Amino acid sequence: MKKILSILTVFILMTGLAQSQDKPASMGFKPSSYYTFSWNTTFTMGDFNKWVGNASPAGFDLGGRYFIKGGLAAGFNICWQRVSQSYGYQTYYGNDGSAITATNYRFTWMVPFQAVIAYHFIPDKMVSPYLGLGIGGDYMEHHLLIQEFDLYKTRWDFSLTPEIGALVKFGYYSSWGALIAFNYKWTTNKIDFTNNWSSKDLQMLNLKIGLSYIIR
Repeated sequence: MKKILSILTVFILMTGLAQSQDKPASMGFKPSSYYTFSWNTTFTMGDFNKWVGNASPAGFDLGGRYFIKGGLAAGFNICWQRVSQSYGYQTYYGNDGSAITATNYRFTWMVPFQAVIAYHFIPDKMVSPYLGLGIGGDYMEHHLLIQEFDLYKTRWDFSLTPEIGALVKFGYYSSWGALIAFNYKWTTNKIDFTNNWSSKDLQMLNLKIGLSYIIR
């Protein structure tokens, strides 16, 4: 994951720098706002990775940004994500002293919603790299399926999401473009199934690739 983040950072910064040197300042336009729809791949970390170790492409993200002054923008993000994994025979111990040994299937689905602030370094260019921070909360459901039993817990949390990315116009004056971004999310959410699994402060990495609609 460090290699992915490093490559993404270098690509964004080098592309933006080359563009600012090679093109006249009058080329392009600064958006007043833009909206995005992106496909989201999630990579769990830490205790969350012990619960579900698979990376998951099952997610999408809706966002909007409104430029306040210069390259500074504020907006929102709403997402839906799901991670899952099947495990072999394991023993689950209940609160009443019972035990079940069977194949189990674990999954978590999430609905994050955050306020976002971002700074675009060259908002009028065709490639506009940015740094951002999301602050908000998530609704999560953690499910443990053992034979015919579906054990689940629902949680609300607080979350922080620093992000690096780029808005890429399809042309200097195009109203359509692409979004590519990479972020780290820290949450106060937890997983707690008696003595079998217990974790808190769930963490994850997300790769976002999608489309943007840009308003002048």
